[in-house]
Amino acid sequence: MNARKPVYLDHAATSPMRPEVWEAMSSVIGEADFNPASTHAFGRKAQSKLEEARGVLADALGGDRGCMVFTGGGTLSDNLAVLGFARSCPEPPRLIVSSMEHKAVLESARHCEANGSEVHYLPVDSCGVVNLDALESLLEKPSDRKTLVSVMWANNEVGAVQPLAQICEMAHEHGALCHTDAVQAFGKIPVSVQDVPVDMLTITAHKLGGPVGIGLLYVADGVDLEPLAYGGSQERSLWPGTQNPTAATGFAVAARMAVEEMPSNAARWTQQRDRLGERILSGIPEAEIHCAGTAHRLPHLLSMGIPGCDQAIVLTSLDMLGLAVSGGSACSSGASRTSHVLKAMGLSEDGDYTVLRFSQGHDTSAEDIDLAADLVLKVVGRRCEELLAG
Repeated sequence: MNARKPVYLDHAATSPMRPEVWEAMSSVIGEADFNPASTHAFGRKAQSKLEEARGVLADALGGDRGCMVFTGGGTLSDNLAVLGFARSCPEPPRLIVSSMEHKAVLESARHCEANGSEVHYLPVDSCGVVNLDALESLLEKPSDRKTLVSVMWANNEVGAVQPLAQICEMAHEHGALCHTDAVQAFGKIPVSVQDVPVDMLTITAHKLGGPVGIGLLYVADGVDLEPLAYGGSQERSLWPGTQNPTAATGFAVAARMAVEEMPSNAARWTQQRDRLGERILSGIPEAEIHCAGTAHRLPHLLSMGIPGCDQAIVLTSLDMLGLAVSGGSACSSGASRTSHVLKAMGLSEDGDYTVLRFSQGHDTSAEDIDLAADLVLKVVGRRCEELLAG
């Protein structure tokens, strides 16, 4: 009997490199693996490959090529957006961020706050959607400080999609800049700086089946940032250092494929996401789907909470059975470590509470989803029976 193939449902963490990406990167070895800043023929060829990739990403985002700044990844792009904005201001600025941002934004904001910036954290509702009235109230308050609003396009833990067009419009009406972390959203739902004219936008390659270690920050014309490092003029001097045309080539291929395949993938992901949730709820009625009250959820991501189960045991058991999922931050082994995202949504767990985040990729099949449901029901059902018996 053949061994069962493991099921990987943690694409929100990293989506394994697609064969097409690897082939594209391999094809430019000998052309792109030189220093693009060199003026000789080798350097010029590498520079050509870098700019070719930049153009593909500009098309994918609907922005100008010159606004695309390659960085070392999503976290570093977020850092550059928030810290670079703050450092460019003559006086400590005002920052308005949602309470469920990625830690790359939250920790950057806290660093700014420690250095004199005025920082406000926007509340969200039980579905994880930003309170627009609270944003309006903050923006209307008179302030001599320059202001940046940073709200992620879609949440990485629970999949809540924000009304970013309204957020951007409100920020601009009050003279503020708008940054969004679109790492989870890009390639899963439509993301365009033409449709939503944010001032800065973060994406990264490895969420798309591209290489790890390269990201991008879209920086609109007229936005001033101070670099976080010094020593070179690369990437408009905002991200100095020798660039990586080979990784940029892979990033571009992954982004192009993600955008092209998005309509068909999103329809399939949504159907499979809902089927997985329904199957688990049918066997574990006490479970809950996070953000189920809103239609605006990422199609590929399902976050569920299951009371009465130890998260570490559940995740380890699933892994041993061949199912890879993530848990987020939740109560484990009686120690309260509630995810800041769930806490912002008003969810607090008493005792053991398991969070399971399932996230699909381009090749996730209906068979994968059914097997995942079977394994969760097997592991959690057995655990719940033991608790009831005890």
